[in-house]
Amino acid sequence: MFILKSLIALLSVLTMILSASPLHIALPYLDVIPDMMDVGIEYIDLDFNMGAVTKQELKKALAEAEDVHPFVLVKKENFDYARDEYNSGNFTEYTQALSNSVIANADGLLDRNIYPVMEYVLDEEDSILPISREVINRMVILGYAWQITGEKKYADRAWEELENVCSYDDWCTSHFLATAEMALAVSIGYDWFYDYLTTEQKDYLAATTYEYAIKPALSKNYLKNWFTWSKNNWNSICYSGVGIASMTFSSYYPDEAAEFLKMCYEAMPVAFANFTPDGVYAEGPGYSQSGMNSIVNFVATSKNFLGTDYGMSEIDGFKELGKFPVYITTPTGVFNFGDNKDRMCFTPALHWYASECDSSLLACYQMWDVAGVFTPNTSTDTERNGKGKEDTLSLLWYDRSYTAENADFSDETLALKLGSDVGQELVLLRSAYLDKNATFAGIKGGYNYTNHGDLDIGTFVFDAMGERWAEELGPGAYDAPNYFLNLPAGGRWKNYCKRAEGQNTLVINPKMTVEDQYALARASFSSFEETADGGKCSLKMTDAYRMNGALSAVRDFELYDNSSSLKVTDKVICSVPSEIYWFMHTKADIEISEGGKTAILTIGDKQLKASSLTDGTFSVMKAEALKGAYEYDDDYADIKKLTVKLDGVYKADICITLEPITK
Repeated sequence: MFILKSLIALLSVLTMILSASPLHIALPYLDVIPDMMDVGIEYIDLDFNMGAVTKQELKKALAEAEDVHPFVLVKKENFDYARDEYNSGNFTEYTQALSNSVIANADGLLDRNIYPVMEYVLDEEDSILPISREVINRMVILGYAWQITGEKKYADRAWEELENVCSYDDWCTSHFLATAEMALAVSIGYDWFYDYLTTEQKDYLAATTYEYAIKPALSKNYLKNWFTWSKNNWNSICYSGVGIASMTFSSYYPDEAAEFLKMCYEAMPVAFANFTPDGVYAEGPGYSQSGMNSIVNFVATSKNFLGTDYGMSEIDGFKELGKFPVYITTPTGVFNFGDNKDRMCFTPALHWYASECDSSLLACYQMWDVAGVFTPNTSTDTERNGKGKEDTLSLLWYDRSYTAENADFSDETLALKLGSDVGQELVLLRSAYLDKNATFAGIKGGYNYTNHGDLDIGTFVFDAMGERWAEELGPGAYDAPNYFLNLPAGGRWKNYCKRAEGQNTLVINPKMTVEDQYALARASFSSFEETADGGKCSLKMTDAYRMNGALSAVRDFELYDNSSSLKVTDKVICSVPSEIYWFMHTKADIEISEGGKTAILTIGDKQLKASSLTDGTFSVMKAEALKGAYEYDDDYADIKKLTVKLDGVYKADICITLEPITK
């Protein structure tokens, strides 16, 4: 698929070169051709885990696996502990809230008028993915309620859901995420309700899952089943869902189960390049949740059932991935680069990681996620009326020995440089963890040409005094034309919030190129250190502007003054007289003084002083495209751009400080 995209990109670039004018605009795009060829070559250079396990070894392991239920996601012992806690009433405040939430969700599902079984209806992507995920949600909620209380009404309700989805004509293999998620849903139902189901019911679930999910997943049509060799979250989700189903129904189909599981242990690590070796997830914080959750679901189930994951959890970056949601979290949300929203990255998988890695930080972070309050309504989606699935898995995976009272974060470093093998790079600096009034500064380098990526080399966010002062705009309109066409001159980077001008970075000679950063640019940190005062780094951004007349572009980034203030210094050298913009998006009101060398930013009763110490003076611009608004752009009326603009210069030295004003 990416090789095909590379060829399409070459044609696009050649067309652009032929039509471009003047010559100095067209010539730089010749560089795109070898870079696009490299993309295709890199994409087929996949890092399979070939030595993981043989099919015969797996068949033997599956045959010898102990027949103990539940084992999917959580162990029988997890339910035994939760049941004792429920029956004795010996809850903590946290676990009591979680349990109340789940039981309320389960009771809500008993009302068939409000929550009927799910009809087979395709969404706007011609998929039943929302249905599959809602069925997972219902199986987990009802499964907990039945396991803990023993009340048959919850199991009866769950069987209605299982029988319904198994009566579908298919599980939408044209959108295999939906297929895999439905396979997971039915596997949870089979396993968690094992002692309730009759032999005939179990056989029905097994046969349907084989025909609708396992058999199609074994197809050798690798263009159709492109998840089998992909590096993105489709790999993790599809392999995990069908892999768990293969374990669940291995006694029915031992040969096919072993064959697909061999593929899982070999090929799931292909997508680990998104976070190896440091745990930073290339697609960003929100997508790290879907990728992480599916990987943890598979690894946990494999360890529960087979006693091993055949080395998957020992791969560099796997344990570090568990800390990424905490590292990327800021006092006001997250550093939401790419197609990610600014909400915190809570996931029950952090409780699983906390136990696996002995990390009180992860457990305490997840305990910030307040239990959902269930309010039945006419929606068929219980997920929107509480957080039943998340609360259930948090309750079952949470190690009660981790409490806020005994938490110790003293060994956690406050300054981090993180990278991934697909080219993502971040530096994250903070004054403290899990403190809403802490200071946080994060800057992104890396590779522009990533899944869900922006033209955002050099962009940063800055939180202080409980407010975000430098904003990241996050995702654009997914239905915009060619939004997911990540190609030079493609549609994705015609959306304002995906372009460099929609980031907190530099824009150089924007009229010179179609994109305002090179789409295939890579940028690495040439230096990084934690200091007694905070931390600092230097990012070489030249490649991002090599088609815009830049000979050199370097951004220095420093958190200083007892980790309270930020300094951003840009040194640029150009080959032609150049137009250079420095941008910072903010929701603050801005008042400029001292001849444009000072700007006071105000949010509520908080104030921040911005100072331009060298070249340029401040002005304020609207958050809109320099070349005119794009058709599908959001309205960023609440956002302003603090701007420094230089005209006709060969060199620039722009140094900006951001300092909280204390009263």
